[in-house]
Amino acid sequence: MAKYAIEIWSKDGIPIADIRQICTNFSWSKTLNGSESIGFTVDLKRLEDILKSVGYANDPFGFMEVGRCDIRIKRNGKYIVGANIYRFQYTSSYNSITMRVDCVGYLNFYKTQYISASYSNVPQEDIMWDVIARCNEKSGGDYGIRRGTHTGESVNRDRNYERKEVASLIQQMSNVINGCDFEFTPDKIFNTYQTKGTYRPSVRLVYPGNIQSFNFTRTLDKVANYIYGIGSGTGDDALQSQAEDHNSEEYMYRREKISMWNSVTDQGTLDEHTDSVLHSAANIIELPNIIVRDNELDMSELDVGDTIKVELGAFASISHVSGDYRITNIVCNVDDNDSESVQLDFDGLDIEQLILNQENENNG
Repeated sequence: MAKYAIEIWSKDGIPIADIRQICTNFSWSKTLNGSESIGFTVDLKRLEDILKSVGYANDPFGFMEVGRCDIRIKRNGKYIVGANIYRFQYTSSYNSITMRVDCVGYLNFYKTQYISASYSNVPQEDIMWDVIARCNEKSGGDYGIRRGTHTGESVNRDRNYERKEVASLIQQMSNVINGCDFEFTPDKIFNTYQTKGTYRPSVRLVYPGNIQSFNFTRTLDKVANYIYGIGSGTGDDALQSQAEDHNSEEYMYRREKISMWNSVTDQGTLDEHTDSVLHSAANIIELPNIIVRDNELDMSELDVGDTIKVELGAFASISHVSGDYRITNIVCNVDDNDSESVQLDFDGLDIEQLILNQENENNG
């Protein structure tokens, strides 16, 4: 059985209190190269009883406030996720008032930041950090993020940005072919990786067995095998690129898509973006969504980016959904007794190369 702490941290990085004992409807989530989330509900009377006991009776927003305070989640003594408080939602009933607390990961702050900068032959992880460092230099822009480490090989990039939103810049740098993964740790360290995560072949999810339920779809919804990439400019003067997969066209006809990046002013960058869209969209990819029974996984160790074994059974129609899959999203719902219901999403694209990268990084 897991044991959780839900800690409030001040804007200055000082722990204020653990309020797990008054939290219900508690959940947390993590997304590879994306944002985390934390949510829980408190009874307002029980919260204000705590405020009185720690000297915040007349200053509730000094104790916990949207935009200022962070929530850090500790599981069995280890911090596993951190996020900034985004919203309080108050709801009354006949004899009580509850407050829903919703938090979003540190990446979301950079949706409110814009940068103009140029880079030539610069390692992509250095570009990702430099835009954060530039935000730190702005008045009121130092969000407390500090640079950690880069693990694995590097790729140099040319980039030109004009008033580019920083969060999407960082994510786009991770989405191009050979882009690097990133994370914001609970204590606000920014780490980058050639390939984040660990290959864990000993972790096996099997149906029937430790998988409670699963679903996946075989669909053409996101399939495209001829990509038109449009960059900065208007009309015929806009930067343009094309990418095509002939094998996919032969199997399921030609399926076109237009992708636009208005801030991209470099032809090489546009070509990279266009190739990346084709690479991920040219074929049908069946990715399971799995709910795992309580106590089957150690969520203090398992993380987004990790690669595990999945086996969905012997039916011919689904037996091919079996093998190594990389975790891209974790949603964990925790009841009042700290029992967990874990939902996992996966990716299987280029899985052999990803496993090789993970083994090399973790062994070297």
